[in-house]
Parts: sequence; structure tokens; C-alpha cells
Amino acid sequence: MQERPNLLKAAIAAGRPCVGLWCSLASALTTEVVAGSGAGWLLIDGEHSPNDLRSVMAQLQVLGGFTSEPVVRLPSDDPTLIKQAMDIGARSLMIPNVRSADQARAIVAAMNYAPRGFRGFSVAHRANAFGRIAGYHANARAQQLLVAQIECETGLANAAEIAAVDGVDVLFVGPGDLSTNMGAMGNPAAEHVQKAISAVRVAAAKAGKASGILAPVKADADRYLADGFTMVAVGSDLGLLARGADALIASFNR
Repeated sequence: MQERPNLLKAAIAAGRPCVGLWCSLASALTTEVVAGSGAGWLLIDGEHSPNDLRSVMAQLQVLGGFTSEPVVRLPSDDPTLIKQAMDIGARSLMIPNVRSADQARAIVAAMNYAPRGFRGFSVAHRANAFGRIAGYHANARAQQLLVAQIECETGLANAAEIAAVDGVDVLFVGPGDLSTNMGAMGNPAAEHVQKAISAVRVAAAKAGKASGILAPVKADADRYLADGFTMVAVGSDLGLLARGADALIASFNR
């Protein structure tokens, strides 16, 4: 049995833009509904959503029937959380608020088996189809994707060094946190925040790495894609449900 290719990693390596959607409702059913859209990737959020290990695994299971690559955002860079997420089948990880190259190297080490890292060895788990994928442990890195979020001024200052770390594939801007940490809460459009966002993209490109961002407003997403961001989230299950419900009821109230 072979591990299926990571199509998001392949697209990023080829420089092809790949749009995705955030999954924040902690439901395998809603994630399955969203997956039918044909989005290139889906972010299963473990930082700001009520997900736990079992609900993340349930969403990974339903996504096995789609071509959308699941990306799991963990709440922190805790190596135990990384190990558990990878053992249940998450091979594309997003880690929030990466601030330094040393931190990035520690995350890469937590994702990899010795001698490259210190991921705990288990003979059989969901990631290797319960022991059915031949050579999984020796070749696991081939399908892994690490997305490091830049969300503060320290991470911004160190973006070039973070991008240069072998094993970091994408620098991903968290515009909400970045704008908040730069004194412009809720206003990523502020000029100094936009300059910072552009600086992250440039730092990633100089290191030969991809850049990404969350942009639920279409005009913003179109602009970021035109600028060269390739991993762009253009909406969320929560936002689509809330805005769709609001618009429907408003249409009758009018």
C-alpha cells in the first residue's frame, strides 16, 4: 500500500496557487460538506475552534474521500501535540505564532523521526494505515508540509531566518493577530500592516519558499494571489453559514 500524494505540497513546490477554506465548526459532517466544494486544502482549526484529537481524526477520516488536503492547525508548537496529530494522519501542519528560526527548527525536529528529529516511533497507527504502508517511517518526510504562521513583530523581524529553515515549507500570515500585535486591531488593511504582510511574502520568496494568508474578503484574496501568495484561505465554514443565514433572513425582513 502507498501513501497518497500530498497534492497541496506538490502545488506549492510548483508555484501553483491553491485556495482553501477554514473549518472551524469541529464537525466531520460540515467539513465533509465543505470538502465537496473542490477547495485545494481545508484547514482543520485546533487553535480557535472546539476541536480535540478525536474530532480532528474524524475530519481527517471524511476527507480521505476527497482530493482536498487537510491541514491541521495545532494550538501550539508542543511536540506531544505534533506527535499525536501526525500519528492520527495529519501530515500537513500549521503552527501558530512562530517567532524564531530556533523555534522553527524544533518544530521540524518534532515532526521527524530520528536521526533528523525526535518524533516518537510507533509501528502501526492511522498515519501509516495501521502498518500497511511499506517504508512509511523512512519516507514520511516526503509527504509532510509545515506551514509556519507569522503573527507578531518578532516573527516578522525573523521571517527570513524562519523561511530559511530546512523543513519549513510555507510562511503563512495571520492577519488578525499580526494587525493586533502591531497596534491595529481588526484592521489588517492599515498601511504599516500591509507593508509587513508584503515583507513576509518577500522573505519567503527569497528563501525559495511559499507564502500564504487568510483573506475571507474576495477583493483581498484576489490581490494577495496577484501579489504572489500561493496558499490563500478565502473563507470559512463558520463564516459561510453565518453570513448565508444572515443574508437569507434579511432578505425576508426587508
